[in-house]
Amino acid sequence: MKLSIYIAKRYLFAKKSRNAINIISTVSVAGVAVGTMALIIILSVFNGLEGMVNKIFNTFDPDLCITAAKGKVFVPDSAALVKLGEIKGVYAFSLTLEDNAALRYGDKQYIASIKGVDDNYTRVTRIDSSMYDGNSDLKPQVTGQRQFLDLELQGILV
Repeated sequence: MKLSIYIAKRYLFAKKSRNAINIISTVSVAGVAVGTMALIIILSVFNGLEGMVNKIFNTFDPDLCITAAKGKVFVPDSAALVKLGEIKGVYAFSLTLEDNAALRYGDKQYIASIKGVDDNYTRVTRIDSSMYDGNSDLKPQVTGQRQFLDLELQGILV
């Protein structure tokens, strides 16, 4: 250990006759320091960004998703749904139907993902914490369906 420190001191703090070595050593140390700082900053940003993205997408994505093996949809068996509700550790489950649709408002068009949900959807997701405007009540006050409009989609169409 003492030998490596001796060699480092000798070449890092050399006399004036070895000025080129001092400059090269200083530039090398500065380059490694800047590269290390940049790497630490980038990894810290990505770590925070990962947490934010997980928080956003875990609001809508389920812990477990059962999809059709063939085709787009399947009719769930009511006996299987009863058994699913009786499994220990299953707090709630929700049936959803999701598909893409072409939306048009005036002269503007957009391809959007449409999701139809049942009454348990608010129990299995945190959609109420993601609401910016309005409320997350899925039960219609008047006969008909309720809909939520994404802010990005609202900005594009309106």
